[in-house]
Amino acid sequence: MYFTSIVIPTYNRAHLIANSIPILMNLASSENSGYEVIFVSNGSSDNTNEVLQGFANQFDNFSFYEIPPSGGPAAPRNKGIKEANGETIIILDDDVIPDSNMLLAYEAHHRRYPEQNEAVLGVAYVPEEVKSKPVSLFHEFDYSNLTADCPICYTYFWTCNISFKREFMLKHGMFEELLLYNEDIHCGHQLSKAGMTLRFEEKARGKHLHQLLLKDIQKKGWFVGLWIWATSETLPTPEVLDRYGVLSVEIGVFAYAKRLIKRLGLRLLDNPITFLLLKWIGAESATRSKVTDFYYYLIYRRQILSGFRHAKKAFSREKKSGNNPDIIKFVRELGN
Repeated sequence: MYFTSIVIPTYNRAHLIANSIPILMNLASSENSGYEVIFVSNGSSDNTNEVLQGFANQFDNFSFYEIPPSGGPAAPRNKGIKEANGETIIILDDDVIPDSNMLLAYEAHHRRYPEQNEAVLGVAYVPEEVKSKPVSLFHEFDYSNLTADCPICYTYFWTCNISFKREFMLKHGMFEELLLYNEDIHCGHQLSKAGMTLRFEEKARGKHLHQLLLKDIQKKGWFVGLWIWATSETLPTPEVLDRYGVLSVEIGVFAYAKRLIKRLGLRLLDNPITFLLLKWIGAESATRSKVTDFYYYLIYRRQILSGFRHAKKAFSREKKSGNNPDIIKFVRELGN
């Protein structure tokens, strides 16, 4: 019997998981196969644990665990993987609601590629009812350069919807629990060094109901900027530097020049007059448009750059004072 474990870390999402779990417990699966659903509550302070206990009482193939708050999804994912019974793991974010045939698509893919080093990225898509909201700009993932079944770079090891063999992960990967962001890219790099082949399965789909609010975009951008700097320092591979748009000669002279020109152009546009004009033509409308996309992109981008520079300068000052702090621990403290 082929068995799959669906592992989902969660934090204070009782309102969301109460609706998603019934869908998770009724996924279509192939003949001679089975699955379990494992939630790991990351120090939730709402009634998440009560909701999870209710479903655990109802379903034999549903379980949940509680861990102290870790600040990020790495620790609950690791806990779920260790507790899982399946030979194959599916990792979902708690705001991704699987389509009814998602499990079937993953099962079929793993039967085509049964080797231990095979992993597969699924799709997290923005549903129509969310697309009209301006904040949906930040919910979208770009799969346009990916072809089904073809090997893809480890920088696409996106854990909102991904699947891999449990034993290979236990032996060669697992998530670095000190990381609060990009822990999936770090894990993907480790697995890639061990021989992972990552592919794309467009039929393994789930709705992405991201909970980011417009009022939190600046805070989120600054946080992401801190961690992009940390990632570029601890994992300065050409693939990572390219993925996050970091200016570095490591990406090649042509790419560097192209990126520099684009950055200068955006810097010229990022000014009070541009923002006044964008507001005047509807940038703060409640309905998403190209105008709202550009307006919020500029705000988010500015904060990412601000966070990146802040981390870089703060670490440089610390080094000049004679200290040699661990980059990850330093950025964790910087973000508090």
